[in-house]
Amino acid sequence: MYYIVLFILIMFSAIEVMSGKRSERWFNVSYFLMTVMATFRYGQMDDYFNYYINYEHPEVYGLIDPLFGLLIGLFKLFGIGYPVFIAVLSLGCMLLSYRFFHKDCGYSCISLLTFYGYTFMMCPMSSIRQGICLAMLMFMYPWLKEKNNKRFYSWVIVGCFIHLSFIVVLILPWLLNLRIYNKAYILYVALGLTAFALVGISVTAFLPLDRLATYEEGEGASIFIRMALRILIIFPVFLLEPEEDTDGYYAKAICLIGYAIYCVLSFNDLVAGRLEFYFRTFICLYVAFLVQNYVRTSRMLANLGLLMFVHIFLWFKNIDAAIDRMNYKEGITVFNYPYISVFDKSELSEYSGIDTYGLE
Repeated sequence: MYYIVLFILIMFSAIEVMSGKRSERWFNVSYFLMTVMATFRYGQMDDYFNYYINYEHPEVYGLIDPLFGLLIGLFKLFGIGYPVFIAVLSLGCMLLSYRFFHKDCGYSCISLLTFYGYTFMMCPMSSIRQGICLAMLMFMYPWLKEKNNKRFYSWVIVGCFIHLSFIVVLILPWLLNLRIYNKAYILYVALGLTAFALVGISVTAFLPLDRLATYEEGEGASIFIRMALRILIIFPVFLLEPEEDTDGYYAKAICLIGYAIYCVLSFNDLVAGRLEFYFRTFICLYVAFLVQNYVRTSRMLANLGLLMFVHIFLWFKNIDAAIDRMNYKEGITVFNYPYISVFDKSELSEYSGIDTYGLE
């Protein structure tokens, strides 16, 4: 299933780029398959069973994410099991995101390929709460363009009660209104932030949030590798200059804001990554805009090629990480990683030794 979707997206993304024409049929086929994958999955990605523990103890969300705790309580009140709970939320995320890809990205397979390569494997396939918030943000994107700040802020506040990290997007209307067009100024700021991240300065003392402590993690990839990946993504975005008040302009600005946030918080990769991905997801909109509005020059094709290469690499990387974290048995690799649904959930034990906490 994973490779079927990847193959369809790569093939029709290539056709889109070379022809400049969108295929609504294959976009809908791909989106439908991704929706089925997210809705009917079982034990896919390591957060699946982590959320099951919390589903059995919804009081843990009473103070930190009360709206999500209330949602769990409602499902349990009606005797709905955890797999159905996950299925409903995942389906809701995909339905809420559909307008963004179909209308704002223009039913573009290449935007879905970008999404599939990085964000999809995290949300909604793993972090459900952030998946809901991300879907809300994509649905709310037209309000940013229309400067409907009152409605935007209201929904962000609602989302904060699902996952507090969503509070970071409150800065978007204000930053987008600054309209800083000086390319040299942006370059100097980006270089300064990159240096700040590489030096490894911690700003914890200036962020009096106890919740940050819950996201401490062990040593992962070095800061140089993490920054190199992000520079490879942000560099093509920085080079091109879409006209003001276009989707490309807003997508570029939002992606640059995400890069800045990651640099400032890079001392904690988990926190920085979780906040950054709200903004980095707008790469999907950026690449769709390029295909629709730019002549197929070698420069434009090189930019798209680099972005697609990095995101496909991240797709393999995320699956490899899932195999490691979920204690998959020897012989399971990114090339034979199995998709397991609720209809054949007994197969999970054949591939993985992860603790299911009795859910099966």
